[in-house]
Amino acid sequence: MKSRIVLLVLLMGLLAVFPRSVLAHKASDSFMYITADQIRLDIALQDMQRIQSLDLNNDSQLEWGELRAAETVFSQLLAQRISISSGGESCPLAIKLAGLSDHSDGPYGVWLIRSKCLAQPAVQLSYSLLFDVDPLHRALLVSDLSGEKQLSVLSPSSNTAKLGERVSALETAEVFVWQGAVHLLLGYDHMLFLLALLLPVTRLRKNGVHLPLGKVFTDVALVVTMFTLAHSFTLVAASLGWFSFPSQPVEIAIALSISLAAVLALMDVDYRFQRGLAMGVGLIHGFGFAGVLSDLLAASSLKLMALGSFNVGIELAQLLLVLIVLPLLYRWSAEAHYQRWVFPAAGLSLAASGLYMAAQRI
Repeated sequence: MKSRIVLLVLLMGLLAVFPRSVLAHKASDSFMYITADQIRLDIALQDMQRIQSLDLNNDSQLEWGELRAAETVFSQLLAQRISISSGGESCPLAIKLAGLSDHSDGPYGVWLIRSKCLAQPAVQLSYSLLFDVDPLHRALLVSDLSGEKQLSVLSPSSNTAKLGERVSALETAEVFVWQGAVHLLLGYDHMLFLLALLLPVTRLRKNGVHLPLGKVFTDVALVVTMFTLAHSFTLVAASLGWFSFPSQPVEIAIALSISLAAVLALMDVDYRFQRGLAMGVGLIHGFGFAGVLSDLLAASSLKLMALGSFNVGIELAQLLLVLIVLPLLYRWSAEAHYQRWVFPAAGLSLAASGLYMAAQRI
């Protein structure tokens, strides 16, 4: 038992010192808009810089002239990481830098990829850009080669897509349910916030007696439901373009919400207040979830299917987290060492993690 408690303390400590690349919430995404004439590929300038040094004057800012100077070399790199084939044969690509665009998290370089094969049936696209640098990177694509919008997500484990084939609603749902679950489980800030919401139920009541586990689950279910309702609203609203906020303030607020929830857990505030906190902060987290989809879905008629499926994936992962962590915390909380050392150490580590992430995002 003591070894597990020590392990939990060490885990909380490690969470407080994770590197910036792990703690950053907004995923590294590229966007591919595919027609029979060309593929428009939008890559974040910060991701382009991660692949190859483009800042010629070392002023920590990329200018258009610097991008143009690197166009030839970067085009060759794209040709190595992106391929199109038809009938089992590789197709030649013509790649050029076309301009800049703005997405929710900043400026992107716009690249146009042309190939005669795009007009042929059964075209296969392969993409491996950034996967060796960042395994969390995703390429979100929308294609109309089949006459209707096709949505897909390319990742290290699934880096190819067949273009020009009709994709059923079920296949689209499967893709985005999985991506929603992955987004939550790899989104450490959301997981840490949920953990901070779970901590108060492991507190001993004033009479020193625990509530039954069933009652604890009920309390947690109400809190998680408030969080779910709130972030679902802003996820849908922001993804559909009803309103939006800049990415950076949202990410800072999400990080600070972890610290706030942890401090309130340490203060042993009335648990009913936790429900209000979950709903209020959930609105902010919804904007964070929407950052993955809002730049892609405006172009697709399948946006409601993708949004609903993505949200289902988030909730399934959230439920899995609660079902795994809550019984363990409940059992450990009966130990005197947990109440005296682990609970405050976990709360302080979570609060420190939130502040650290917020500082990194400024």
